[in-house]
Amino acid sequence: MPALDDKTPPRPHARKAHSVLVTGATGFLGRHVLTAIRALEPDTHICALVRNPAEWHAMDWTEALGQVDLIEGGVTGDDAWTRDPRLNGLGGIVHLAAVVRHARHNPQDIYDTNIGGLLRMVRLAGKHACRIVFVSTSGTVACFNRPDKFALEDAPYVDQTVRNWPYYDSKIQAEKQARMLAAELGVSLTVMRPPVLLGPGDHKFRSTGHVIKHLRRQFPFLIHGGMHFVDVRDVAAAIVRALRHPAARPVYHLGGTATSIEAFFRMVQDVSGVPAPTRVVPQALAWALAAAAQATAERLPGQPKSPFPDPVVIEMASHWWAIHSRYAEAELGYISRPPFQTLADTVTWLRAHHPGLRP
Repeated sequence: MPALDDKTPPRPHARKAHSVLVTGATGFLGRHVLTAIRALEPDTHICALVRNPAEWHAMDWTEALGQVDLIEGGVTGDDAWTRDPRLNGLGGIVHLAAVVRHARHNPQDIYDTNIGGLLRMVRLAGKHACRIVFVSTSGTVACFNRPDKFALEDAPYVDQTVRNWPYYDSKIQAEKQARMLAAELGVSLTVMRPPVLLGPGDHKFRSTGHVIKHLRRQFPFLIHGGMHFVDVRDVAAAIVRALRHPAARPVYHLGGTATSIEAFFRMVQDVSGVPAPTRVVPQALAWALAAAAQATAERLPGQPKSPFPDPVVIEMASHWWAIHSRYAEAELGYISRPPFQTLADTVTWLRAHHPGLRP
């Protein structure tokens, strides 16, 4: 089924008080969204949904944000926090919280959080009559067997391609169910679809994990396939602009640089000086090695971590990912900065902050 009818007109949105709730606030993208809010709307009242306030206070970047009201809770589980009086007059929700794990084992928390969590936030937006901006992924519509294809905002979902990859499957289901619920409740829902996020400030070292492995020379091999990445700072600014746009569209694609895996690591080599892996193996062999390593790890727990990724990662890496947008530049001022700038800033920040990369 189509992801969205391209002829769907933007939905008018009356701007309310400068107040916003951000979920996933302690993550990589959350950090940059909060920074973008402060830069673009200095007077906005920010509420951050956090499971552990102590974690928030322990991070060195949070103090620079100024006053942020911490709402203790999560997008699943007890919903008592949704009645917090500090949310009264809420003017918008930015929903970033998600479980990002590329594996097939024990997927229930992926579905519970990525679907159920979003539906809870749509209901909260309905309660406060405010817009919700949901950050999904380009992988809901842009996963191909060829490098010459790309997806626009009205592209169909790639249900069959990603049905055995719980993360992407959950995001497709989340988009579909949230769109239906938002229509039922009269909620203004805008979905943002970025590809892989890179840039400085990945304090949990998750989104930049493949760059870290490159810098530590931990890749045993590469395979033929595609890579699409974008700067987290550009995505964050577009999210804030979409939240406040008077007639934001239902979907925006936030594209960056789409390339091959081999070309991507050559770019990382150019900005870091660390040689890119030269061994490229067939996808079938890579998958067999990864599956064997996973089976061994399950049979012999406590062994050193395998250098091979989960088989799901091998399956994903053998595909190609590319999105374009009809609207993001004109309506949100979205422009992806040059890829070498993003990669250079990523490498510089990681070398200064990752314990395994410091001089």
